[in-house]
Amino acid sequence: MRGDVHIADVVHELDRANLLPCIVFRTSRAQCDVDAERAATRRDLQLSVNGQRDMRQRVRELAQQYEMDLELIVEHQHYNALVTTGIGAHHAGQLLSWRLLLEELMSEGSLRVLVATGTVAAGVDFPARSVVITAHSKRGAEGFNDLSAAEFQQMSGRAGRRGKDTVGFCIVAPAPFCDAREVLKISKRPPEPLVSSYFPAASTVLNLLRYRNVDDLRFTTERSLAAFMDRRAAEELRAEARAVIDEDSVSDNPDREVKKTLKKQRRLREKAVELENQQRTLINQALSGLQQLGYVEQSDLSPKGFWAANLCTTLVLELGEIIESKMLDDLSAESLAAVVASLAGDPHRRYLESKQGVLKNEDIEKLTAILDRVFAVSMPGRTEKPQIIPAAAYTVTRWMHTETWAEFRSLLILTGVAEGDAARLITQTADHLNQITRLSETHRELAFRAEEAKRRILRPPLSEAINLDTL
Repeated sequence: MRGDVHIADVVHELDRANLLPCIVFRTSRAQCDVDAERAATRRDLQLSVNGQRDMRQRVRELAQQYEMDLELIVEHQHYNALVTTGIGAHHAGQLLSWRLLLEELMSEGSLRVLVATGTVAAGVDFPARSVVITAHSKRGAEGFNDLSAAEFQQMSGRAGRRGKDTVGFCIVAPAPFCDAREVLKISKRPPEPLVSSYFPAASTVLNLLRYRNVDDLRFTTERSLAAFMDRRAAEELRAEARAVIDEDSVSDNPDREVKKTLKKQRRLREKAVELENQQRTLINQALSGLQQLGYVEQSDLSPKGFWAANLCTTLVLELGEIIESKMLDDLSAESLAAVVASLAGDPHRRYLESKQGVLKNEDIEKLTAILDRVFAVSMPGRTEKPQIIPAAAYTVTRWMHTETWAEFRSLLILTGVAEGDAARLITQTADHLNQITRLSETHRELAFRAEEAKRRILRPPLSEAINLDTL
């Protein structure tokens, strides 16, 4: 089996050809970490003494500029590689402050190499003189999938710095299980067509009904990109239906073939009508579901719907039903954070585990029953029932009882939990809690405890890149 390309080989070859700085795209977080760890052990990759001193100084300046915890930066497992070689690893498993530091260093030209997963290509804007693509596929929650044309263009499009380079270079360095021929095929594909992501989600419908009526809601939907694309697709089907009957009408087909042709034409026309009415159907489906759960009465919001419309979150129905059940009324701020965190976590990510969970069995049973009832109501865009994740609840409450992130990070490292995943969970929990704080007029005590819980978990370094006044 072909061996993986070593980060040292990448640096030496590109340096020889005057193609640095570069971005090396990897398929996984672990590969990014391996590259950084390998770089730290290679003396031939080290910067000059003055270069290392300048890098340390620049890191301190950026940490001060963005009010980062310098101790957390210095104690990062990749800090030594960063300041001695000018090579950094960037992925979602890292703390936001570390990623921000690398982005600033890369943008200003202080890094030689940034090793990153493909998601960085679409998330930030810092070009390099060259990019190195090492795989034709990427790993997602459901396994490996080939890169799309848009993903490849996002990565290759980072090559070339405006005002510094007249041309950018995209280099393919196949890692194991990568076929360079597949990369070539992907590079020649046209961009995927623009697809609308709009659908009448519960939070969208509730917020629109707060200020408009159902007719206004339907008017807005009819003028969405999704409706426009549906109408265009419907017209294409009708044209296909006309072509079918025109082609066959001029031939001497037996009666059976004519019937088959007419049946095909009818199916195409029915599909066209279905497409034209698709957005209207989805709106009606959303309204029906909200009526079943008591958020809408006839064509207006119910009292329950008015306060639930303040919950601008994908979990609006789940949180609304949990609040309506009154199971949150007597909970402390810590227990409230645990319940919200158990819903805010991502099922495919790893969190801290505890034999003695922070959620009681009866609470888990109540939450499960609520989630089952909500999911049983048909709503657009809902394909999977939210899961209760006790480990997510324990992770957030453990952070609430930990004095510093350095101490919390040590625990994460010992248990194999990526600190970026833990930080993401905590900030997602804080965002959901922030929505509950907006219910001060109807659920005053609950909103007060949600505010307390939010402030207890949004502590440095998680609050360093967040404007708390907006939450």
